[in-house]
Amino acid sequence: MPGGSDSASSAFGASSGGRAGTFSLTGSSERISGNPGATNVIIGTGWLGDYLGINRNGWRFAGLNITDANGLSGGLVPGWTSDTLTIGDISIDTEEAMGWDNGLIGMEFLYYSGGPVNADAGSVMGYNALDVVPPNNRAEFYQLWYLHKFFKDRLLIRIGKTVTTYDFNNVIRTMPHSDPAYDIGAISALIFTPLYVSPTQLGVTPGYYNSATGVTATLIPTEHTYVNYALYDGNLANGRQTGLEGPHFNGYMLHLVEVGCYWQLGARELPGKFGAGYWAQTGTLKAVSGPVNGAQGIYLFGSQHLYYEHPGETDQGLLAYYQFAATDSPFVDTHRYFGFGLTYFGPISSREHDSVGCGLAYGKMNDDPLADLGADEIILSTYYQWMVSPNCFLQPNLSYIPNPAAEPGIAGAFPITLRAILLF
Repeated sequence: MPGGSDSASSAFGASSGGRAGTFSLTGSSERISGNPGATNVIIGTGWLGDYLGINRNGWRFAGLNITDANGLSGGLVPGWTSDTLTIGDISIDTEEAMGWDNGLIGMEFLYYSGGPVNADAGSVMGYNALDVVPPNNRAEFYQLWYLHKFFKDRLLIRIGKTVTTYDFNNVIRTMPHSDPAYDIGAISALIFTPLYVSPTQLGVTPGYYNSATGVTATLIPTEHTYVNYALYDGNLANGRQTGLEGPHFNGYMLHLVEVGCYWQLGARELPGKFGAGYWAQTGTLKAVSGPVNGAQGIYLFGSQHLYYEHPGETDQGLLAYYQFAATDSPFVDTHRYFGFGLTYFGPISSREHDSVGCGLAYGKMNDDPLADLGADEIILSTYYQWMVSPNCFLQPNLSYIPNPAAEPGIAGAFPITLRAILLF
């Protein structure tokens, strides 16, 4: 797989059915992110499509369901809330289906239902990435895109309705390794929102549940470097629910550019990666202090394997990730963000496909008095992901927010989330 666009390359690298047909942005499905619908361009294991006889001749049907029970102590509204997400995915390998080389078509339907999970806690950044803004019950045509490879996989272009965080600022994505024994799925299964979309880009960058229409180009000049550029409908920043609507061409556009690299360190070839990017939103935006002309920001991220328990045999061991982002736009609630986390794969010898992890997210808020926000917000979170079967995962999560920033003076929040993830 060329290093540089795991999202695109892995989609082409998988077959249209069976265990190999996961089309996962994060590689193997034996360890997955806390919300695969936010990080994987093509989702599920495909077993249901196999059972129904759909997965043949280049066609693949798959999907997922995630269901949470959230118990909250402190915050704004203590108590229990639930949320559930279902995504159905159809992908078509155009070469196998119609003799059209180097093409892939993807489409997804999303249904979500839940309560005001993060709002109850008073969290600006969000301790639970599954939560959505109103409407809290939504059904949408989540994705419809076409991906094509050029110049022996050195240039990849995807056009259509999709999610920009698949290709930009995606710290979750696995790192390429020459030895399949070291292949892992997502590098963390933490559930807080900053792991999936930077708080400095909330309300600007189309991500999970609010997809948008645009084009992404990925250039892979060498095995270990890449350059991404995208131009998207920017009406999310104009207050529109782009996931529920079609494209609008009215002067609101979002530009993103990212460069990155991969490496392997030392005799044990410990894989790592680094990426840095810039985004610019056009149009007149409604900030609390009045209209502003556009917004922009920067970000960087990286991850590094630190230790292998059984070198050359399995991927069990320790990994770390880090994130940083900044913007000065009065339109955005979070102006500075830093995140860090650790993951241990296979923490129990008899449970080598499980993982355990912890993470910290820190955000410095917009200090405009009219924003009426706390000065900053910290989210501490930990989880254990238990693989019940290759298609089913159970995941308890503990979070602590000592200073929820939705308004000054909110009591500290202690959420407990019990998550069940079913891939089909």
